[in-house]
Amino acid sequence: MDWRAIDRCLLLASLVFLAPACFGSAIWVTNILAPEYLNQTLVPYMLWMYGIHILVLIGLVVEAFHRRNHADDWPFFENFIIGSYIVVILISGYLTGSHFTEGLLLIFLGVNITCTLADVNKIRFCYWLVVPVLAVMGITDFMPNVPYAILLEKSPIQPDGQPVLGWLIVRALIVLVLSFLIYICILAMKRWTERESLYQEMSTIDGLTRLSNRNFFINRGEEEIERAQRQHAHPMSPLACIMIDLDHFKRINDKWGHHAGDEVLVAASKIMMDNARRNDEVGRYGGEEFAVLLPSTNIKTAARIAERLRQKISETKVDVDGHSIEVTASFGVACYPSEGVNSMSDLLKTADKALYDAKETGRNKVVLACGRNKE
Repeated sequence: MDWRAIDRCLLLASLVFLAPACFGSAIWVTNILAPEYLNQTLVPYMLWMYGIHILVLIGLVVEAFHRRNHADDWPFFENFIIGSYIVVILISGYLTGSHFTEGLLLIFLGVNITCTLADVNKIRFCYWLVVPVLAVMGITDFMPNVPYAILLEKSPIQPDGQPVLGWLIVRALIVLVLSFLIYICILAMKRWTERESLYQEMSTIDGLTRLSNRNFFINRGEEEIERAQRQHAHPMSPLACIMIDLDHFKRINDKWGHHAGDEVLVAASKIMMDNARRNDEVGRYGGEEFAVLLPSTNIKTAARIAERLRQKISETKVDVDGHSIEVTASFGVACYPSEGVNSMSDLLKTADKALYDAKETGRNKVVLACGRNKE
């Protein structure tokens, strides 16, 4: 799924190749060993259909290998792969009477695999095309005047109820093919879910510090405020926010290098995470700026937590390239609900203003927002 479209189609073509190859081989061998079981009028047409399908696929694969040097996609190739697979499976399933067993399974295994390798809109269109065709085939099975499994001249089930050995071998081969396709389907879906998990993580987690990123942190805060506003009990459940900024971080980058700055960020992040409670949210708000969201926490408790974090950060020394780097941080604390704080945006602005006061009045300290807490 990380490949270019034309490369995914090459993989898809190699899987589709199994259908005409296996079905054609089964009919050819059966026609040699037990021709009395097959409708000899249909056999040449079936073999021609499978042979032409295989040859066209090979030709398109060769052409696709040439095109991939200067093109990322080839819509005709994709359309032929999908369409020819459906036609071969439907015709083979109907003529052998297996359209609601192996035929149906092959069709929908193909849908699952192809969805991860081709245009999903095309697969959706094919799905709604195939479903009514299969429904019509199913209806004809109940019509006595419509011949059933017309490729078979004789029943593969003997009078004593035992299947013919050759029929069992063919069924066993089909099981092997299905097992392989199911395994490919599992791999494709596994890769799909891994990518979805990766994208989900990338949208919520900061890559360096492994903390929540800014957007996720703000969304979490908005959810907590909405939850507090829905509570009818009085007083309203408080929500505290601590804004943190590492002191003189630019000096660290300028003196020791950006890799040293990254080490400092990671070390400070670990301290915050190690001291966070289960329901707290710790996020990287900016370059060297962090934020901690404290649900059900008043400003006094938040101030104690901020002071504990300040002490632990100031006691930490980060060793980089044989040098010991001392780190301090400034803290601003605000609480919702309080005067002038009615939303997550207000809460962040108020905490950020307190952080600014901490930096302006000496750094390495905790400053509380001056707004009066609401009872």
